[in-house]
Amino acid sequence: MIRKLFIVLLLFVTLGDAQQSFISFLNIEKTEILFFAKTKETIIVKSSYKDKWPNSSYLLMQLEDPKVLQVVNVTKISSDVTNFIIDFVTDEGETNLTIQLWDFEGRQERLIDEIKNVKVKVLKQRKDSLFEASVHIDRNILLLILPMILLNKCAFGCKIELQVLQRVWNRPLPIILGAVIQFFLMPFCGFLLTQILALPKPQAFGFVMTCTCPGGGGGYMFALLLEGDITLAILMTCTSTLLALIMMPVNSYIYSGMLRLSGTLHIPVSKIVSTLLFILIPISFGVIIKRMIPEKANFLERIVRPLSFILMSIGIYLTFRMGLIFLKTVNLEILLLGLLVPALGLLFGYSLAKICMLPLPVCKTIAFECGMLNSFLALAIIHLSFSQSKADLASVAPFIVAMCSGCEMLLTLLVYKAKKRCILTIEERRKKFPLV
Repeated sequence: MIRKLFIVLLLFVTLGDAQQSFISFLNIEKTEILFFAKTKETIIVKSSYKDKWPNSSYLLMQLEDPKVLQVVNVTKISSDVTNFIIDFVTDEGETNLTIQLWDFEGRQERLIDEIKNVKVKVLKQRKDSLFEASVHIDRNILLLILPMILLNKCAFGCKIELQVLQRVWNRPLPIILGAVIQFFLMPFCGFLLTQILALPKPQAFGFVMTCTCPGGGGGYMFALLLEGDITLAILMTCTSTLLALIMMPVNSYIYSGMLRLSGTLHIPVSKIVSTLLFILIPISFGVIIKRMIPEKANFLERIVRPLSFILMSIGIYLTFRMGLIFLKTVNLEILLLGLLVPALGLLFGYSLAKICMLPLPVCKTIAFECGMLNSFLALAIIHLSFSQSKADLASVAPFIVAMCSGCEMLLTLLVYKAKKRCILTIEERRKKFPLV
């Protein structure tokens, strides 16, 4: 009995001087996308079909646009399974590919199985490409704005209220809620969503690790701009970053095992500690300035809002510049998940805080801390732990989540400010024209 063709294309992307790359095609139940980045590419098609006669089966390729993709050679290799090695010549662009398996039955040819409309995207990686140039520009911009970032964190230190720290110490419920959401609820939801959307294992792991990241600096920045509890936000960011030293390795081990993803996990301890110090040191200077030089502290408190808004805008811009290459490769499922992850963090944080009957500024703060994740820690884990091919595939998640969270929070800020302005306008009109 003739068995159906099962096709698996294994991805081993090699960079530099490598002559070939093998493309991962792990799910034939839906249309897949193959990403090529060189002028010459090779894929391996594995088939479980057994020939009726020796070497009677063969592959046939149908190309929608021969200018983008051309088949140079198809080589059949038989061992315990039948492999077909396909060599392509590529040019930049997009096209669709159909792979068919045929066999001779006597003098008749019979179509055994086919995979239709496999989307192929060819993205050239040139040294002078826009993406490479943008990365170089981004590094220069980061060096220029570093003093602004340090000044901004110092200004946040001037806004810390010591009585709030004492209150949180006595009633640590907001800290506990944030930790439970960030390190237990969010990773589980991320894993569940990746399984529902049937993402490839490396991409699924990338999203799970992004979901298990601690809060980033954007959390206390938005807490300031949206009238949350700034002292609590800073304390939550520092606490979650410290907890990440334990919880990120634990979640990495658990979910990589559940995904059956092989790799030696490395946690960037130095990056986590440096992130914590990068927050604590300038903020501590701000606390000292507030105590020792109050007039300077008043000046820093006045500039912290406009400075935070400027840095937020620059951060979103830089994230889009660095993530430009990924936007060209993502499909609808990836984009949807990127939008869902920060939205779920906001929803869980605000809802659970409301259920616990916490004050409104505290509810906002917990939501911001759970929605704004330090995605670049996930990026570090991914690139330290896996081969280049898996790392490139998994790196899509942190960038997409960072871009989507920035856009969502910016939209929230604009809506909040517009609503507040409308309320103030209505109140002013009521004062001018009171009802008789």
